[in-house]
Amino acid sequence: MKNYDLGVYMFKRLMLVLACLAALSAFPAKARPLNFQNPGNRRLLKTEQGNYWYYRSLPEKSMILNVEGVSTIELRAFGLQELRKPQVITIIGRQKKTWDLSLQQRLDGFHLYRELSIPIPAGTQTIEILCYERGIYFRPFHSVGTEPKPKTAKPANLAIGAHGGVITVSHNGTDSPYYVFNAAQGLKFTVNNGREAIVFVRARLLDRSLPVFALYRDGDLLGTHEFTLRRSTKYKAAGVDHLTIGLKLELPPNSGSAQYELRALSDHLFFARPLLLKTGRGQ
Repeated sequence: MKNYDLGVYMFKRLMLVLACLAALSAFPAKARPLNFQNPGNRRLLKTEQGNYWYYRSLPEKSMILNVEGVSTIELRAFGLQELRKPQVITIIGRQKKTWDLSLQQRLDGFHLYRELSIPIPAGTQTIEILCYERGIYFRPFHSVGTEPKPKTAKPANLAIGAHGGVITVSHNGTDSPYYVFNAAQGLKFTVNNGREAIVFVRARLLDRSLPVFALYRDGDLLGTHEFTLRRSTKYKAAGVDHLTIGLKLELPPNSGSAQYELRALSDHLFFARPLLLKTGRGQ
C-alpha cells in the first residue's frame, strides 16, 4: 500500500513539473529594443508594450543598425500624419528592398503601423533603414528567447529602383509623377506578388531625330520602341517644350516577381510611369 501511495505521489509530482514547463514555454519571447548608430530626432511612444523612444533619420540619410548575431528584427513605426502610401527601404549589403507600411491603429494622434518582421541573412554585421518621409519614426526590436518562425513581410507590389529623377506631367488639371531616364541612367522597377502592370512612356523632342528606347525584363531584352515626331497638345511637363504622344506598354503576365529596366537608345530625355493593374487582363 505504501508503494502504491509513493507511486501516486511521484506521478503527481511529475505531472506538476510538466505543467510548469508547459506554462513557461507558453510565455512569448520578450522583445528587446535595438539602437541605431546614427539616429536623428526622437519621439516617445507610450503603448501597452511599453514606453520607447522612436527615431527618424537625418535628412536624406539612412539609419545604421548593428545586427550581428541577430536572425530577425521586428521593425515598429508610427507616423505623425496620415500618408497615402508610406514605405520604408531596407539595405542589406547591396540589396535594397521596399516594404509597405500598413496602418494598424491611431493612438494619441499618432498613426501606428503594423510591425514588420525582417529576416537577417547569416553573417550580416549591419543593415540600413531608409525612409524619405520625414514624419515617420522607427524602432527595431529583437525577440530574446525562443522565437517562432518569422513570417516574412510581403514586399511592395511595385518598387521603383534607379532612375534619373522625377518630373510632374499635367493633364486636364491632374498632376502625375513620371520617372526620368536617359542614355546615362536607365529606369529600374520591380513588380511583385504576381501583380500585372503597364508603363506609359513619353519623350522630349528636340529636333527631327526619333526617340528610341528598349525594355528589359530580368536582364532579357523584350523589345525596342520608337516614337514618332507627333507632339502632345494635352500633356505638359515643366521645362519641356515639346512632349511626344505617349506610348502604352503592357508588361508580360507575372506569376511572382519581375524586374524591368527601360534604357534610352537615343540621345533624348524620356519619362515613364509604371502603373499596377487593378484586375487581370480580360476581366
